[in-house]
Amino acid sequence: MMNERVQQIVEKKLRQSNIENAVQEARWIVKYVPDVPQINEVVQRRINGEPLQYLLGEWEFYGYPFKVGKGVLIPRPETELLVDVVLEHRACSIVIDLCAGSGCVGIALAKETGGGLLAIEKSEKAYYYLEQNIALNNLEPKKHIRTACSDVLKCGHFKLNDEMTVVINPPYLSKEDILNLQKEVRHEPTMALFGGEDGLDFYRKFFEMWKNPLNGAGMFACEVGDSQAAAVCEMMKNIGLSPHIKKDYNGIDRVVYSVK
Repeated sequence: MMNERVQQIVEKKLRQSNIENAVQEARWIVKYVPDVPQINEVVQRRINGEPLQYLLGEWEFYGYPFKVGKGVLIPRPETELLVDVVLEHRACSIVIDLCAGSGCVGIALAKETGGGLLAIEKSEKAYYYLEQNIALNNLEPKKHIRTACSDVLKCGHFKLNDEMTVVINPPYLSKEDILNLQKEVRHEPTMALFGGEDGLDFYRKFFEMWKNPLNGAGMFACEVGDSQAAAVCEMMKNIGLSPHIKKDYNGIDRVVYSVK
């Protein structure tokens, strides 16, 4: 009864502050935050615009738990499609997860397939969460699980083979997107979001640097922003890949991929 009453109070406060999903957020806060004083603090910080995921310290992606906090991109439901596409087309021996962030994509694939993982992340703050999540999801003791704190646009060239699948969810928001971000998203790292004037700066550099390794891999799959799929497909064709597009549940072209 006490929890029910507290949840009602939390829900009312969130509603009054125009939090869109007030009912569900109230449930999560009461479920995961241990006592009333801390609940009050979390609610106030949420009202001030901090993402709920950061406040709870953990979020679910593809059915697996992931630690999150300031400095790492929050796993999003639409990114689960990237995992779906890979699983639909490949039985992965090794996943190369570039711009790995929290590690959600690569870890989910490693858990689903039992394969190996190489996860590369540039940000030291995000890399901290990547290592935490490998341990949290019991991948740490396994062989063929590797991480690197490195810039994928500067690290050494890789030689990839047919058994390897490359996945990437890079920064792809345009300047206009950044200017119109929700206040919650403004708490997330700009490094993981901003892709230049049209959002495609990273991809231009990436395909130039990785054109040879990508042609050696068995599969390549990437997430793209709204209206970017055609441009990314063209870049992929220019380096010898044969791209396909997968729409998300809102009908937006969300994943571009190539399979040998």
